[in-house]
Amino acid sequence: MAGLNEDCYKEIIDFLPDAMFVIDSSGSIIAWNRAMEEMTGVPASRMLGKGDYEYAIPFYGQRKPMLANLVMMGDEELTARYNTVRKTGDTLVVDIFIPGFRTGGAWFWAKARPLRDHAGTITGAIETIRDITDRKQAEQETEQIRARLGQIINFLPDATFVIDNKGVVIAWNRAMEQVTGVAATEMIGKGDHEYAIPFYGERKPMLADLVFMPDEEVEKRYHSIIRTTDALLVDIFLPEFGGRGTWFWAKASAIYNRNGEMTCAIETIRDITDRKQAELETDRARQRLAEIISFLPDPTFVIDRNGVVIAWNRALEELTGTTAEQMIGKGDYEYAIPFYGEKKPMLANLIFMPGEEIEQRYHSVQRIRDTLVVDIFIPGFRQGGAYFWAKASPLFDPDGNITGAIETIRDITDRILIEQKLARSSAELQIAAEIQQSFLPEALPKIRGFDIAARSVMAKEVGGDFFDVIPFEVIPLDMGKYGILIADVSGKGVPAALFMALSRIVVRVNALWHRDPAKAIGFANDIITQDSKAGMFVTLFYGSLSEKDRTLTYVNAGHNPPLMYRCSTKTFEELMPTGIFLGGIEHQVYSSRTVEIGPGDIVVLYTDGITESINGDDEMFGEDRLRSIILEHTGMSAIGIMEKILEEVSVFAVGQPQFDDITLMVIRGV
Repeated sequence: MAGLNEDCYKEIIDFLPDAMFVIDSSGSIIAWNRAMEEMTGVPASRMLGKGDYEYAIPFYGQRKPMLANLVMMGDEELTARYNTVRKTGDTLVVDIFIPGFRTGGAWFWAKARPLRDHAGTITGAIETIRDITDRKQAEQETEQIRARLGQIINFLPDATFVIDNKGVVIAWNRAMEQVTGVAATEMIGKGDHEYAIPFYGERKPMLADLVFMPDEEVEKRYHSIIRTTDALLVDIFLPEFGGRGTWFWAKASAIYNRNGEMTCAIETIRDITDRKQAELETDRARQRLAEIISFLPDPTFVIDRNGVVIAWNRALEELTGTTAEQMIGKGDYEYAIPFYGEKKPMLANLIFMPGEEIEQRYHSVQRIRDTLVVDIFIPGFRQGGAYFWAKASPLFDPDGNITGAIETIRDITDRILIEQKLARSSAELQIAAEIQQSFLPEALPKIRGFDIAARSVMAKEVGGDFFDVIPFEVIPLDMGKYGILIADVSGKGVPAALFMALSRIVVRVNALWHRDPAKAIGFANDIITQDSKAGMFVTLFYGSLSEKDRTLTYVNAGHNPPLMYRCSTKTFEELMPTGIFLGGIEHQVYSSRTVEIGPGDIVVLYTDGITESINGDDEMFGEDRLRSIILEHTGMSAIGIMEKILEEVSVFAVGQPQFDDITLMVIRGV
């Protein structure tokens, strides 16, 4: 970081993602960063120098003390007036709901601490604000990650302890209490490796103890330990921990006093049993706030006004294979070589160009105020090339002059490839949906004595539900008869759609060949069972509807029993199963039953997507609601009854995703 002046540090802080402001001892704003501008919509130029609590107006709509003001109050007054504020040392933390901040209000986490001069006199206060509306349940971890260095130990999301140079525990955080079941009060002050007992069941050195050993001794005695510049790292399996054994990642570092003497060692332990491959990302989230540039999760570098590199972080070292030591102090676009194989301007260099020139020469670059963003493909970066997202912003001095630029780079190759794959899959699914839709009847035939309506609503682009109306009029003896079919294939998506296509063809062919529904379904079951290699099956209701005698002769193969409303008695009957589902066992015997459908009688055939629809309270729509809708609208047409049922299901499940396909057929005697 050599070469960074105070102004650069201020600009780097201004680049931070959290909203932040600073007041002096009189309560006047002396800093209002970009994140605060974005959160409140109030630019720094309008807020700097303002006092009398004016900075509270964007949040509360009125002037009132903010957390930063409370820092400068006495403890007694603070305790008496603000019971919800948590104080740790001279730092205040609060979670607060502001109902008037945007529609519906917003939850904020806020943290403030005093600023002191060299004599210890309070000269002002700094406050950081974070919108936690969408992740209120993750307060502890987010507070831990973003807490000041002085709060790291107790608020880290990972189990952490600290020992002094005599091996005595001086800190044992909450996460460590949860991991080990040992309270801090039981462990603080203990030495002689007692802190190893919860992990190993015996006293033995932990990684923190090795910090005090010479490098040669560590390398000689502990071959699995990796030593970085300032830390020891290890992955270790403890077979007795947690009953079945546990994998831990551990990191230990030395803590020095102002004289550079090693006084303590800190060890952080993380359970990586289920996510051992996520080491890099989790490491980044744990870096100290004071090492912002070096420990940012994304590869980042900073150049000064002359285009000379003054910061090159660890993530960028990993991405490019070029160390900070090799790159700090280099200019003349040398930092582009690891990416392009040649010297050429990077996005950070464009910051120094006028806006008009950028727009003329770099059409793919997007400008957001004074920040530049671009997605770019670099064909020569590793085999096959790579896609990168890059963002660059200027660094200013107090007079508003650009003193440098910071650029963050993110490898988005996997995301782009997935998006491209999803785009292709989406197009293919659309074609499949159109093909599947063509399987369903475009229009239902007019059947003398009956009013009929049907519809399918798929949960995904394609699904496993289907219905059919099969005219038998091509056979003279069957004039005035129609096959009525509704079915539900197990599963969803493309596999169900393919099985649906097979089942529809097989049932339709056998229905045209065998007049008895029981025989048609029996033969169809044998064929489908032989072709069902993936354990899929289909439930269906198939019947022969006759104009001549107003009857429905049907087979119910394990399907939801259709509801039959009798107009004369105003009661319901259920058309119960007469055999098992298709695709399970060959040579099944199915039986046919016949019911008469008189004027005003109503038969409702449906799949379980209707009755098993779920509302926000995890309550099912159920058969009782279905009966009530039919009973309430018996005077309507078949399509009217169908639309009412679908409408009520939609209203019932509003806000909930559709988990299953919905198919509905209504037959009404006229």
